[in-house]
Amino acid sequence: MLDADPDYPADEDGVELDAREIAPLLGLTPERLMAELRAGEVYHSAEECGREDDGRVRVIFRYRARTARLIVESDGSMHPEDGLNN
Repeated sequence: MLDADPDYPADEDGVELDAREIAPLLGLTPERLMAELRAGEVYHSAEECGREDDGRVRVIFRYRARTARLIVESDGSMHPEDGLNN
């Protein structure tokens, strides 16, 4: 689901996200984010959002007291979910 290389091909069954875009939302460097994911300290989940046919996915990352909520559009672009990141 998460890779530090933006050129890494997308998984057929999921969404590929760039650690360099997510790490700052959790107060981490990309390298630290990947290490914390491997250690089981960063939790994440994904769910379809919106209508079934629009292809949008909500991805939520949690690390300690911080939460990053992102919307991944059907074209692969990503943006924070309005007003819900801390």
